[in-house]
Amino acid sequence: MEKQRKESLEAVLQLCGNLGAEIRYHPEHRYFTAMVWTGWDTPCGMGEALAIQQEIQRTAAQYPTVVCYCFDPFSTLVYTV
Repeated sequence: MEKQRKESLEAVLQLCGNLGAEIRYHPEHRYFTAMVWTGWDTPCGMGEALAIQQEIQRTAAQYPTVVCYCFDPFSTLVYTV
């Protein structure tokens, strides 16, 4: 079961990287954060950020052990239960 959780989380992690999100992965705690932005001075557009976040949500929903929590349109927490 633990291997399945890790593989599911890493599948969503790979998608986030492919979408251009900045990732902070903490495998020992089974979670990562995905941030969509272009830097402190130039935030990513709201529409683009929401589109990426919705794709993360759709993908995470395919895995029963993966949970996706959205703080705001630019930051998403993904973890396993």
